[in-house]
Amino acid sequence: MSGPIVRNYKSGSIVYFEKDKAEDIYVLQKGRVILTFTSVNGNELKEDVRLGEFFGVKSALGRYPREETAQIVGDASVLVFRINEFEKFVSNKTHLIIKMLKVFSSQLRQVHRQLREILGQGEARNASYELMNVAEVFYKNGDYDHAAYAFQQYIKHYPTGAYVKRAQELYDASSKHQPYPINIPALTYQQEGSSPNKLEEMLKAPATQPKIEASMAAADPNSIPGIFQKAQTLMNANQLDEAGKLFQDLSSREDSTTQDDEKSVEKAIFHLGLIKFKKEAYDETFSAMSNYIKKYPKGSYLKECIYHLAMSSEKLGEKEKAKTLYNKVTLLSPADDSMTSKAKVKMKELA
Repeated sequence: MSGPIVRNYKSGSIVYFEKDKAEDIYVLQKGRVILTFTSVNGNELKEDVRLGEFFGVKSALGRYPREETAQIVGDASVLVFRINEFEKFVSNKTHLIIKMLKVFSSQLRQVHRQLREILGQGEARNASYELMNVAEVFYKNGDYDHAAYAFQQYIKHYPTGAYVKRAQELYDASSKHQPYPINIPALTYQQEGSSPNKLEEMLKAPATQPKIEASMAAADPNSIPGIFQKAQTLMNANQLDEAGKLFQDLSSREDSTTQDDEKSVEKAIFHLGLIKFKKEAYDETFSAMSNYIKKYPKGSYLKECIYHLAMSSEKLGEKEKAKTLYNKVTLLSPADDSMTSKAKVKMKELA
């Protein structure tokens, strides 16, 4: 499957129950969904999902059971993402990630307020992991400013959390636009402990349950997805030759056995084109991006490929070809993203 799917539900249907295994992330396209969950102090609460909003994000990304029950009210249509599809979808949509950061920060404040009221009687849900995971997705994708903002928000809202030293280190590096540290240990899920006496002690208490690897670092390093992650990390660290060799090898792999394998090969072909562009090898960029389009005419990176073809044509002095390609970019969805805006500006500059 190359993208999210649409599921239609009848009124009263359950999308998922509390404590179900979390694998998918949802977006409400039509109708109404009610989330029912238990607060820290044991009260049952209900929350409406608005049209266009995501739900099921935290449990899916954190790889822990659902914290709420999601029920359909009236017929509804829901867009369903697998985790890797969701991470790809939001990686270049900063407004969505900022929105999620605000939601997570708000949830942290609500939990802490409830805990101050019932110290010793409840146990906090750990939203700190989600904040760190989102921040590191930004950083690994080279979006230094938003990464720094996200780490700053973690430090502000969770000053004694399990990841505060890591957040400070990565904030310092990302705010200076330094590449993501290649030798930093993988981010792991940690549940904050509890204490009957002080909130500060509760927040500092280490997890007693086994750590669960974050989805960004879950792949076997010798697997196709694991090799892609290594190559992407090298690329983010500006080690382009080493990254390019790995992407090149992955591009010719024909032994994929899983959906993740196939997706990693697809991403490797696109990222090989990015390496060529970064190295200002525009003829080779054109060849690599054209190869992606030939193999994946409806692939996730189609729009970005055409945009890089346009930029390469412009760099090569092929003005008319560049204008045609920029125009194609503006015709592809989504119509309101930054790439479309940049393509329109380029078309005016080349007119």
